[in-house]
Amino acid sequence: MKKLLPWQHQHHHWSDQPGVNKRIQIAGINNQIFISKSTSLYNLQVIINGNNNKLKIGENCTISGFIEMFGDGNEISIGKDTLISSDVRLTAHRGKHIKIGERCLIADLTDIRTTDSHSILNDQKERINYDESVEIGDRVWLAREVMVLKGTIIGNDVVIGPRSVVSQKIPPNSIAVGFPARVVRTNTTWLVESI
Repeated sequence: MKKLLPWQHQHHHWSDQPGVNKRIQIAGINNQIFISKSTSLYNLQVIINGNNNKLKIGENCTISGFIEMFGDGNEISIGKDTLISSDVRLTAHRGKHIKIGERCLIADLTDIRTTDSHSILNDQKERINYDESVEIGDRVWLAREVMVLKGTIIGNDVVIGPRSVVSQKIPPNSIAVGFPARVVRTNTTWLVESI
């Protein structure tokens, strides 16, 4: 993997990374970005606001959309051979992580987030909606406009149907759809090609 150096962060310099229309903004210290040389970036914007954050993108990926980290100690990792389509948003807050496995397919307008973005308080003025990490296994297909909420764990070889909202654990080799997403079929797999 190729590590972008601090001077490259400051000057938004990704000229040797394949792809077009890439932008990065970093405010903070000790933030690290690792991107494989075989990965292509298209219409990608990365915003990091905080310290000690880490972004890792594996080999042979094609990545578009928005990657955002706010606060300290967040990590977003994307496994090899993963395709992330247009206008996908990955958002990690306050020391949480988003882990996306290998050979995943994430369709347009999908939103994956570790946070509700705003605080919800009980009658004692205590926050009750804390941020939680998100884990997505290998060979997961998130169809168009899926929303993956904080605390979600999706097993390997899963399909999530279009416009579904996922907020719980989805077992491996299953299909889940709906709002909220529910498992509708098990013992399944999927192929990129249409046969």
